[in-house]
Amino acid sequence: MKKYLVAAVLIAAFATPALAEQFYVAYDGKRCEMMSHKPPANMNVLGTFKSKHDAEKAMDDMKQCKH
Repeated sequence: MKKYLVAAVLIAAFATPALAEQFYVAYDGKRCEMMSHKPPANMNVLGTFKSKHDAEKAMDDMKQCKH
């Protein structure tokens, strides 16, 4: 029983960081884009956020994202 408990704790420890999602707001010179993966090198990262809501709110305030 002890082995199963240790195994479950180890699995949870490695899986937890994968569940933490990060959102990026990036600018390519023409438009802003929000993405859940790291932007390509040709885009400037304007910010990194812990939730989609935070990223959307920040985009509303960024001058590069206003058309």
